[in-house]
Amino acid sequence: MAYPNGYSEQTTQILPKGTVLIAGGGPVGLILAQVLSHYGVKSILFERNRTTTSWPKMDLTNARSMELFRKLGLADNLRQYGVPAHIDQNVLISSGLRNKEALALWELPGVNKFRKQIKENNDGTQPLEPWQRLSQVIFEKWLKTVCDEDPLVDVRFGWKVESIQEEEERAVVTVRSVDAGVPITYIADYVVGCDGASSKVRASLDIPLDGGPLPVCALLVHFKSRDYERLHKQGRFWHIFFLEKEHGGLGGAIIAQDEIDTWTTHLFLPLDAETDKIDSYDAVYRVLGGVDDGYAINIDEILVRSVWRPSIAISRHWHGPNHRVFLAGDAAHQNIPTGGYGMNLGIADAFDLGWKLSSVINGWGGKGLLESYELERKPVAVRNVQRSGVHFQVHEHLREILAGGNPQRVNDDTQNASALRNKIRDHYKNNDGENKDFGIEMGYRYKSPIVIHDESETEPSWVPSHYTPTSWPGGRPPHVFLADGSPIFDKFGKHWTLLVFSSEDCGQHFFTDVAELLAVPLKHLDLHTENIAKDLYEKALVLIRPDGHVAWRGDNASNANSAEHILRVVTGQNCAMLQQKRSKTELKEDGVMATEEPVLSANIL
Repeated sequence: MAYPNGYSEQTTQILPKGTVLIAGGGPVGLILAQVLSHYGVKSILFERNRTTTSWPKMDLTNARSMELFRKLGLADNLRQYGVPAHIDQNVLISSGLRNKEALALWELPGVNKFRKQIKENNDGTQPLEPWQRLSQVIFEKWLKTVCDEDPLVDVRFGWKVESIQEEEERAVVTVRSVDAGVPITYIADYVVGCDGASSKVRASLDIPLDGGPLPVCALLVHFKSRDYERLHKQGRFWHIFFLEKEHGGLGGAIIAQDEIDTWTTHLFLPLDAETDKIDSYDAVYRVLGGVDDGYAINIDEILVRSVWRPSIAISRHWHGPNHRVFLAGDAAHQNIPTGGYGMNLGIADAFDLGWKLSSVINGWGGKGLLESYELERKPVAVRNVQRSGVHFQVHEHLREILAGGNPQRVNDDTQNASALRNKIRDHYKNNDGENKDFGIEMGYRYKSPIVIHDESETEPSWVPSHYTPTSWPGGRPPHVFLADGSPIFDKFGKHWTLLVFSSEDCGQHFFTDVAELLAVPLKHLDLHTENIAKDLYEKALVLIRPDGHVAWRGDNASNANSAEHILRVVTGQNCAMLQQKRSKTELKEDGVMATEEPVLSANIL
């Protein structure tokens, strides 16, 4: 047996064929391991930290992510650890808790109200699953436990990936214990870097990052308190965004992490602020005070504190030249937290890459699936990252509203102050998409060589604020409850699904026959009596991918050759035939770029 780079048998381990090596044990790495396991693929995961995070990062798993967790059979389990379903998640905009009322309110439903909304609107516009509030501290612990108990996942915390070398048919990975043990070289068929913004995997591949940090920082304080009387003075909340004292812009925020006793504040500061001289208690009081002096509460315990900088960035490439090493999550994209797109983007990355890797490893997917990963996911990330900046600007517009005077005047008992408050209220009422832009979360449509577009019709319009129900290829099709009350998504197969909305012979048997010959796992689902779904899905035949996106649609398949061509294209075996890579002009028209040139600017404030 020959080993690479002069390593001996004692320091080199060749992983079993088809085992995926995952660098990074945060949410994206752990989710990827679960997606691979769902499709019968083994993984080994290395995480440099000895335990899951103690930092409160993400605090909302959005509706689309919950749909994906439902497919994995994990949605109900996850909800057991989150904020109870009866609690709503209103967002307040406040000049400070010294004042009786908030300036503005976004009313956002909790899980129970959201479920009722979904049931009452069976028109395809709604998600199948409501969102779920859950601190990343709890989320990671839960998901690591799931992976620890999974026989197809080998979880190794306390091990750091130091370097990656991609070769034509494998990747060579150097891993070392954080206890300074002897480095071990692993040889794997595939490697995925889920190792965060400062990704070692991305650095090893010499892939540049377009964009960067913004000219601001935030002092985060994570603490425990049961001082509800003072904290809930303006009403129960999920978030409160506070005006700042000097210029009236966004000065800080507080987040209710669990509706029991755990909270996080973010105090926004200039880059030259001496954060180490700011006491943690005073930082909390300054945030809650808004435009006024500090507002003290009883704090039982300071859990952690840190200083962080928001960043808008996209990795220039999402894979190595041989498609043996890939990037996902923060290693591939970074955004401002407004909108909650960061981890939720990473979940979708993991699901997309997971089903494609497993399809290739299991033998029925072609290399075109792996080549499609960046083509499909990068434009979505660019759009979402930019949208997070749009949401941030909604808060920053307060500077313009309050320009020309002391921001404290917004609290005065005068006609001018009342007019200012009304202007702020109207501004937030008209710009409330921060957690409601379902076009962004559910309406994105992939355009790649493995998606066969409908040449017979014009593509429906897309807007970020709402999801348009359509079976247009590349997109997530509509959720609808069927006549028996079951969701259509629950009827989809584990792998591929052919939906048939006609009682007539429209060539569906060609697909099932060819799929058997190609060893493509395909479920045939007859829905011709389902009139609501029939109208929403628009065509007699709709082919659904493992990730729930539409791969192709049409009114018939004329013969076996036609069905074979379609299946070979969408499974990546023959995708080059369509030559559907979009031009730079087309990408610009979509407001999305997936080219080699830098696509983002950090100059957003």
